[in-house]
Amino acid sequence: MRRERDATQIPENPMEGIPQTAAAAAAAAAAEASEPPRKRARVDGGGGGAGEEEDRLSDLPDCLLEDILAHLGSRQAVQTSVLSRRWRNLWRGVRVVVIDVGSFRLPGADGDPPRFRLDRIEDFADGVLSPSLHPGAARELDALRMRLDEDAVTTNFQRWIRRALWRRPATVDLYYLPRRSFSWPPAVPLTPVTAVSRLKTLRIFGLRPTVVFGADEFPALEDLHIERCSYAHGTIASPTLKRLALVSPINGCFVREQRLTAPGLTSLRLVLPYSREEGVRVITDAPLTSLVDASITIVDTDPGDPRNRRVNQFKVDFLVAISNLLGRLTSVRNLDLTGLNATALLDNKSQEFPMFPYLTTLLLNECDIGYKYHVLRSILQNAPNLEQLRLHNCKFVGKSRRKAGQTQSKEKTSKCSSSTLSSACISLNSVEIKHPRGEPSHDLLHEFLKEIPHNQWRKRSIDEETISIELNRK
Repeated sequence: MRRERDATQIPENPMEGIPQTAAAAAAAAAAEASEPPRKRARVDGGGGGAGEEEDRLSDLPDCLLEDILAHLGSRQAVQTSVLSRRWRNLWRGVRVVVIDVGSFRLPGADGDPPRFRLDRIEDFADGVLSPSLHPGAARELDALRMRLDEDAVTTNFQRWIRRALWRRPATVDLYYLPRRSFSWPPAVPLTPVTAVSRLKTLRIFGLRPTVVFGADEFPALEDLHIERCSYAHGTIASPTLKRLALVSPINGCFVREQRLTAPGLTSLRLVLPYSREEGVRVITDAPLTSLVDASITIVDTDPGDPRNRRVNQFKVDFLVAISNLLGRLTSVRNLDLTGLNATALLDNKSQEFPMFPYLTTLLLNECDIGYKYHVLRSILQNAPNLEQLRLHNCKFVGKSRRKAGQTQSKEKTSKCSSSTLSSACISLNSVEIKHPRGEPSHDLLHEFLKEIPHNQWRKRSIDEETISIELNRK
């Protein structure tokens, strides 16, 4: 007997508004024609020959079936409700909710802007995250994953996030793809505190979080990834945070500083664009003593115009802030640096690379290693336990380029500028040097090889397209 339902409940037929595949439609027709028992009747073909096989999958307990459905995604999980009465409501107990508008994209020619069935997207999301399920009426979620598109979401999608948060998910992954360059990230609610009290992993792309990432707001947060977001509060303070990724923040024009307080942080990844007018400086008041892995990438977004080569105080302050941040990361064991020049690599006062006593692996990508590699010498001298060094597309000036008759300008040089690389390479076991063939920086290879003792190193490989040499200590 069909039960009555009101307009706010999930449809009795959860496939309403969702196109079915041919296989699913056939399965639904067979199920309606003859509702099977828990096991399909076995037809004895004599001697164990041909016959209908036992439905072992349906005999599994609900908890295992729900775990299987969690790996399919919410749309596919709902589609299984047409198989039989056994499967009709299993999807409701799945602890993972996935809403991906890409699965509702209409076919079109290559190059055409995407088109979506907006009505089906809204019906599906409203059904999976039913407003009739009040707080405490549904099971807690292990994960909420939403992949949204500006052209596919014309309604207030924040209500879907709000309903999902009432089920206290442990992981939240929100991705919003803007289609217009002038679009400002939409706000995303992450409240109240009771709704995020179990939240350990939070990943946000293309949105504007409206709350502070603090200990009171997120008491259990361990993994935070913020990419291409506008975060106006300028503070991340969490004693439980272990992994942080801040990638391409887009609020550098009005939020110039991002203060970080995370004494338990073990992994840090920063991708920070900057220009003559904007950029986010990451500042930490205390050393991050628990940090093991760190990756810092800075990207100069000013166009390659000669006028932009002039000294700009905002850029200088940004690069000095990067140098100060490096001085707070001295406990790391693995460090990747991309796009840093000498101002960002060396301390502003001592002109030395910070001391990294535990550093074992270092990648310098598109970095300036100084005139006659004096920056590299400082790095090697202040990382006494460095074992693996990778130099990819690094800038290097081996000879002075001043014209005849000109006097050499006075430059700040480190105290180790007169030392040799051989004296600083004591702990190194592997050196990898890569850069495009024909680039002026090929001098780095020859100068580096001249400085180190040949009888202690073995050359392993040379790539044809790029000059790639890997040296291992004998």
